[in-house]
Amino acid sequence: MKKKVLLVISLIMTLSVLGVSCGPRVEPTPTIDPQAVMTEVAQTISAELTQVALLTPSPTATVPPTATPQPLPTQALPPAPTSPAGTGLLPTLPAASPDNATWIADVTVPDNTLLAKNSKFTKTWKVENSGTTTWNSNYALIYLDGSPIPGTTVISIVNEVKPKVQVELSVVMQAPATDGTYTVWFRMMNDKGQLFGDWLYVKFIVGAVTPTPAG
Repeated sequence: MKKKVLLVISLIMTLSVLGVSCGPRVEPTPTIDPQAVMTEVAQTISAELTQVALLTPSPTATVPPTATPQPLPTQALPPAPTSPAGTGLLPTLPAASPDNATWIADVTVPDNTLLAKNSKFTKTWKVENSGTTTWNSNYALIYLDGSPIPGTTVISIVNEVKPKVQVELSVVMQAPATDGTYTVWFRMMNDKGQLFGDWLYVKFIVGAVTPTPAG
């Protein structure tokens, strides 16, 4: 009896082994590499984005509007010069120098005086020594620019002129033979040949002079 049981058990085990061996073969599940999967996904997304970019039209560049230039503000013309241009033949002292001269008044021949052709006249200015030096015979009033040129272009100081003292300076001239408006320029010069002080000028008109009736 015992032998039969053992025989049955042996038979069952043999059949089990044969059944397993003869059954369908199950392939082992492959191991998945996560890094490879991510790489493949990234490549797929990149390819899709490239395709979308090719299909999407590029935006048209907007040209900025051309700026319209604004008109410049109108500037007033500078006033007429109060001294002649291009007379830098002699050195000029600054206003704060010891030598200085200030115009006070036109004693004769005020601006725009009407004169006859070829007529002789004397122009006189009143000037103050507004500096701190005393003018002596080495100081002079000199002609610098304009027409007609006076007969004497250097008018020397005769008597000393101390600071804060006023003096009259005169020059003899002759009107031209042609009608027109004329301006002649003068300035003071010290004993070193340096110009200083206010510009002095005579401005007159040459034309037909109507005689003043007598009485």
